[in-house]
Formats: sequence, structure tokens, C-alpha cells
Amino acid sequence: MSRSQSLPTAVEALEGKAKEHKQAQNTQHHLSIAEFNIRELNGELDELADRLRDLRYYKTVLEQAFGGSTPTMTVDAIQMAEKATDVTQDDLLENVQSDDVSQEEPVLDETGVDSSGRVEVQLTAEVETQISQIKTAKRQIKMATDKIQTLIENGDEDTSWRNSNEWKEKVRAAEELQSILGSQNKKFNQTLNQIRRLLNRDLMDSSDRATKFVHQWERATSNWEKHQSLQSFDAFQEEHDLSDSTVEEIRKLSKSEQVTLADVALDSLEEMKSVDELESAVKLSL
Repeated sequence: MSRSQSLPTAVEALEGKAKEHKQAQNTQHHLSIAEFNIRELNGELDELADRLRDLRYYKTVLEQAFGGSTPTMTVDAIQMAEKATDVTQDDLLENVQSDDVSQEEPVLDETGVDSSGRVEVQLTAEVETQISQIKTAKRQIKMATDKIQTLIENGDEDTSWRNSNEWKEKVRAAEELQSILGSQNKKFNQTLNQIRRLLNRDLMDSSDRATKFVHQWERATSNWEKHQSLQSFDAFQEEHDLSDSTVEEIRKLSKSEQVTLADVALDSLEEMKSVDELESAVKLSL
């Protein structure tokens, strides 16, 4: 049989166990603080990365697809984002820990536990400062992205490139002319459909690669340029040397199912008959 411990020895043993338990609690508390800080910081960094990806997408589309110039605020926004995320691994590990992590004696007591028995944690001052910087960078990135989107849609004072709204108007004009001509050029119709899809659906889908959009846009606009006379009434008029009155007659005829010769001026009729596409597309009756 083992001898019973003396009272002082038993007390010391109990104090040792209590100290070990508090140390374990204290370690877990610091781990919880670090995990919470890392989780919050990662969430902000993920959102910043998403906004940077959107910015780079629209920047590439503006410059390489439409030929526009990126506003100077874009560079400032990117630099701010880089500064907000410029933290070394050692700095990060230090920042996510509470100030008392290096203390030898355990400091966790009942004030560190909520009513449910869960350890209360909060952001460290360093992480709170970094998150504030990241949020500021996110706002700047969003402002730069919005500005670029506006430029893509509406353009700027530089008239050397067409914005997306101008392209939409040109596609509508070409479709109107194609409708009058009876959609006789299938390849050009395919080009119009592709440009419309790129402008209405793919352009604002930043989840895809910008280089993919640029490649498809270059191919579509290259096909567009091959059909100069079919792009609008003005181009069609110039290509076939038609008078303004004939073009106006064509527009009227396109809105009617049947017209008589009395509805069309003789000069205009002769001009129409000289154009193969119009002769087969416009049908007149006595």
C-alpha cells in the first residue's frame, strides 16, 4: 500500500494541476484569437482579390478591345491595394496574436468567457488597422472599376474609339438594313449576332478571362469590317450611289407588306432595280 500524501504535498499537487489547466486554457484562448483574426483578415483579402480581378478584367477590355485609355485613378487604387497587403509572414503571425501571448503566467479568467462558456475573442489592434486599410483599398478599386465600366459604355472626349453604346447603335442600324434586304448575307448576320452577344452578355461577365473576350471581339469586328456596305444605310447608300430620296423610299417600303408603283418615284425605282440586293428584296405590285 502506498502511503497517504501529507496535506501540504497534496495541496501543491492540486495547485500544479490547476496551473496546468489554466495554462492550457490560456493557450487555447490565444489560439482562438489568432484563428479569429486570420479568418476575418482572409475574408477581407478575398473580397479585395475579387475586386482586383474585376478591375484587371475591365481594364484589359477597355484598352485591348475598345482601344480606350485607363484613368490614372486606376494606378493609385492598385498601389493602395498592394500597400494594404504588404505584410510578411512573420509580421502576420505577430499581428494575429494578442498582446499577452508571451506572458509566462496564465491570464485567462472568467472575464474571458461569455455566458455560453465560449471564449471571447476580438481583433488585435494591428489586424484592425490592416483591415481598415484593406477596406479603403476596396473602395478605391470599386471606384476605379466603375469609372472604367462607364468609359466602356459611354466613352470619353477621345473620339478615336467606339464605346459599347455606339457599337449597339451600329448593330441596330445594320440589322435594320439587313431586315430590308431580307437578311441575304448569312455570314454578316452571324457577325451581328456575335457582336450583340459580346456586348449584351459577355462584356459584363468578369468571371471569364479578359483575353478571351478580347480575342472574340477582335475576330467579330474584323468580320464586321469585311462588310462595309452592309453596316448602315449611310454605308449602303455610298456603296451603291443612291440618292437620299431613294433611301427614304427604301425605309418606307420596309414597313409595308404591299405597295403600288404609284407609291414609289420612278427615279427611285430605277435606282433600286440597279442594286441586286434591293431588286430581289423589294417587291412591287401594280
